[in-house]
Amino acid sequence: MTLYQSLFVIGLLIAASAFFSVAEISLAASRRLRLRQMADDGNVHAERVLRVQEQPGDYFTVVQIGQNAVAILGGIVGEGALSPHFSGFFELWLAVPTAQTVGFLSSFLIVTSLFILFADLFPKRLGMAMPELLAIRVSPAMPVCMTVMRPMVWFYSRLADALFRLFGLSSLRDDRITSDDILAMMEAVSVAGVLAAREQQVITNVVELDTR
Repeated sequence: MTLYQSLFVIGLLIAASAFFSVAEISLAASRRLRLRQMADDGNVHAERVLRVQEQPGDYFTVVQIGQNAVAILGGIVGEGALSPHFSGFFELWLAVPTAQTVGFLSSFLIVTSLFILFADLFPKRLGMAMPELLAIRVSPAMPVCMTVMRPMVWFYSRLADALFRLFGLSSLRDDRITSDDILAMMEAVSVAGVLAAREQQVITNVVELDTR
């Protein structure tokens, strides 16, 4: 491949990795109450996200397979595309073996930095900022990925399930709302100015009285 073709492929791999990062963090950060409201309003994709949250094993398996495969391919393509050019540049001042080493390190650093910034940090912060919206946006594409990767998903999911059983852990999400959750929410909305301090105290007293 030429340099421009390699850069184009790297860009596609970064976009694919960013997609999987958004899919991962948006599903984990989505609030079920908000999704339920959207589903009750007729949003079929919100209903799909709710079903995935109940059994997210295969979903996260696809995400991890996709992210790791893309990262490996990105390293291979990036090293092959950029190292010769960096090495040729550094050979103007350094010995050939040293220039090749510096060229490899430079290409590795640049490709890694691009993936960290555009395929991990930025999409994950974006997913945390608007999780429900992005979870709904990526929900139609994820079943396609799960179908394509079905054999690998089945294999790794069964291994993960075996590990959970081995350590006696549950893989089901606990969505029970406790009185502590209600009090924490009341404190948060009070700090945000949505709820008056006196109203917060009344609600707190009611919850504590019910507990007693």
